[in-house]
Amino acid sequence: MLKISSSLLMCVVLFACSSIPKDWSGMNSDEISAWKSAGFSSEVAQKWYQKGFSAQDASDWNRAGFNLKDATEWGEEKFTAQEAQSWRSSGFDLDDAIESRNKGLTPIEDK
Repeated sequence: MLKISSSLLMCVVLFACSSIPKDWSGMNSDEISAWKSAGFSSEVAQKWYQKGFSAQDASDWNRAGFNLKDATEWGEEKFTAQEAQSWRSSGFDLDDAIESRNKGLTPIEDK
């Protein structure tokens, strides 16, 4: 029974990993060009693309120092990459930034 469960689990994991194409599948030539111009490999581009990011947005988040997971979390809370970078560089985590923003506050920016 353990062998069957292990085999089933391995199949599920392999299928989940293969659900994101490692090539440019699902993108038109303009999108592919944009992702390549932004410096993304097809595999990395597909991960960002699957989360709903355009090449420009993904590039903005990368330049702001965010990985896909963090960019997704901050973006879901309606922060732009630049806003999120300002909050983070001012010492705020996401929850604190949301709370402060809801109070009408903004991060202090170094000039």
